[in-house]
Amino acid sequence: MEKLVIKDNSYHFIKDFKHDEVLRKSFNSMTETHFGFSLEDWYQSGYWGDYYVPYALIDGKEVVSNVSINRLEFVINGQAKLGIQIGTVMTDEAYRKRGLNKYLLLRVLEDWKGQADFIYLFANDSVLDFYPKFGFESLEEYQYSRSVNSDSTSAFRKLNIENNDDLALLKETVNQSVPVSKISVRDHASMILFYGMSFMKESIYLLEELKTIVFADQEGDTLVLHEVFCKRGVDLNEVIQKISSSNINQVKLGFTPLDISGLEKSLITGEDQLFMLQDQSNFFKENQWMFPIMSHA
Repeated sequence: MEKLVIKDNSYHFIKDFKHDEVLRKSFNSMTETHFGFSLEDWYQSGYWGDYYVPYALIDGKEVVSNVSINRLEFVINGQAKLGIQIGTVMTDEAYRKRGLNKYLLLRVLEDWKGQADFIYLFANDSVLDFYPKFGFESLEEYQYSRSVNSDSTSAFRKLNIENNDDLALLKETVNQSVPVSKISVRDHASMILFYGMSFMKESIYLLEELKTIVFADQEGDTLVLHEVFCKRGVDLNEVIQKISSSNINQVKLGFTPLDISGLEKSLITGEDQLFMLQDQSNFFKENQWMFPIMSHA
């Protein structure tokens, strides 16, 4: 750990401390307080890889401020790009307004600016004035949807991630999946499993006829199709028809599909705002896309 002083207060700086049980416990306590989740099960299952790295300030044996990075390998319109997503930004209430997140964010930019194709993050409306101070600009995202009138009788079943066979099938399908969106992430099974073990545990379905796994939730008469995983190319319209029950009138996509013909497009509002470093954002600014929901860290 590196000892330092910020505004007359002493701290220790450390990053990538996932194997330190004491610090990991303190970190998880903060994530539960700020965001309502813990990474402990994810860690214990062996899915917390080296690509997710917390940068933290320590007071005594407690994490008091944190900024994490998630290193993601993307395929964007057929081109490989390395993205660094900033997330899990939090400071203990007793340590706020001391410049701790500012210090950590600058450390992240020092490490990764020039090492990645783009650096980005999602921020809620309470901090929209904070990130432009570091060279980030806000960008618009667009979601795609379509109306649906399904009379499908295709069999699909819910996957139980606590069942070893279902878990193995999910991992194998995600690892071997072909891109279905204009922005897709490579080698990210561990992130998908984070969602599968927590927020979306009840949202995983196997379309047996298509040999396709989807993450989806129903909200009233709308189906939110978060993500689609298949080893071979699949017709998205067929997936939508197969997963939509008779009481579904609309499907919203959690990603920008490869083929957007026949789909409606709408500006995303009221969600976390996308920010990207200004000198790296042209590839996204020129298009009306969204980052996949399940790539958010």
